[in-house]
Amino acid sequence: MLRRTLIAIPFAIAFVLNMLAVIARPLGWRSRHIEGYTFLFATPWAWLLDRDWLVVHNKIAEEILTFAILLWVPAVLCSLCFWLFLRTFRLKG
Repeated sequence: MLRRTLIAIPFAIAFVLNMLAVIARPLGWRSRHIEGYTFLFATPWAWLLDRDWLVVHNKIAEEILTFAILLWVPAVLCSLCFWLFLRTFRLKG
């Protein structure tokens, strides 16, 4: 149970940040704070994600790609690190 929870935490964080980012602007919330937390979540992986590998000229596709790079790719990478840690030290839960 602990193992599954630990691996799922990054996805939960990414989901919450994604939903807050989507609803913040229409409701007039301070979206800068939410964007700051998003960048904080993606910072450990910036060296890997900030390469401009994909160039997109469509605005909607660019926003989707930005959310994927800032939230979902770091969630996958973080979960993989947790999984490798648990696997290496053979922690059961």
